[in-house]
Amino acid sequence: MANSPKVEVSPAVIKWVVEEGGLEIPKVASRLGVPESAVRGWMRQRRRISVAKLEKLSAYARRPLAVFLLARPPARQPTPDYRGLPPSKSGFTRDAAFAIRLARYLRGAAGEMMESCGQDASPDVRPGVTVRHSPERIASQERPRLGLDAPRRAAGPGDPARRFAILRDAVESLNVPVFQQRADPEEMRGLSLTGGRPCAVLINSCGSPAAKRSALMHEYGHILLGKGGVCAVPPGGGAPPAVRAVESWCDRFAAFALMPRAEFCAEYERQEGAGEEAIARLSRRFAAGRPAVAMHALDLGLATRATVDRALERKDAPPKSRGPSPPARCVGERGRKFVSLVLESRRARTISSRDAAVYLGVDLVHAQALREILKETARPVLARNRRSRESACAPPKE
Repeated sequence: MANSPKVEVSPAVIKWVVEEGGLEIPKVASRLGVPESAVRGWMRQRRRISVAKLEKLSAYARRPLAVFLLARPPARQPTPDYRGLPPSKSGFTRDAAFAIRLARYLRGAAGEMMESCGQDASPDVRPGVTVRHSPERIASQERPRLGLDAPRRAAGPGDPARRFAILRDAVESLNVPVFQQRADPEEMRGLSLTGGRPCAVLINSCGSPAAKRSALMHEYGHILLGKGGVCAVPPGGGAPPAVRAVESWCDRFAAFALMPRAEFCAEYERQEGAGEEAIARLSRRFAAGRPAVAMHALDLGLATRATVDRALERKDAPPKSRGPSPPARCVGERGRKFVSLVLESRRARTISSRDAAVYLGVDLVHAQALREILKETARPVLARNRRSRESACAPPKE
């Protein structure tokens, strides 16, 4: 490292890499083997830094080495934060910051590929929805479009992973790619991007299938409202009223979409035992996250606040790690729609094989295995980008 060449790096770039990447200065200093004062100095004044140190920082920050050669940080549109956390906790950790960057990157790549292929990148969703509309009414209108009655009959109440996969395919069939990436479940449950085309959703892959199903419907609510951002569960109480209104609407929309009032009330009345036990059973019955079930029961007057608080203390079980193969992991993280788009763009020669491998995150020796996995979809993905204009463009019913 002593003989490594040095390059001059802008302090604004170092500060941007550290702050937007959710990096802690003590950990950066430890990784690079330098004093904390050195890192703080790099963020204040232009310095010459060895390439070896920049390579380590590049790996830790999950940034390309080339970003350190920029004259200034790139301009970006900030992602709204709907978590409602106090200022002392409002920043993102390294994993959450990477998940947000990844979602932006993949959404941008999807938009470019759609444009190159002559596809419409607009989401096939109902326009004009606002928080003034009844979330229950909008949910009842969206359930047929998402096929939310069919999954339970096809997969059964005991298979939440299958039901999540079916719901994800349904959302992606409406031209909304759904990605997954690991992050601290206490920090974020999901993210929706609505400021460009296509709209996209990222779900925290650390959650249980039932929790991910609730998170997906919550983020789909953000897509309908056209108000994307980062969400946590349960949301913090320090958010402004407008933010709380959006989060409350999306929570209620997700609950009514997955657990219609009449069916949920009837099932709740049939449950035996303490309230929190009933909530746990209903979580399995509807394949919805326990916090979502508990808050739905409270909203409908079926459970007390104390019962809900006790239920929220019991965390959803995280998914078991079975070491999926690279192709299965790729489809799980990138989503069937995005993987299909990459393979089709490569076949049409609108992107290079190198770009395709970068977008997929796996070597293209797995291309045939990816195609085989895509044939196993629970419901067909709209590879030809067909839009059901008649239903999607109808205004919300009141």
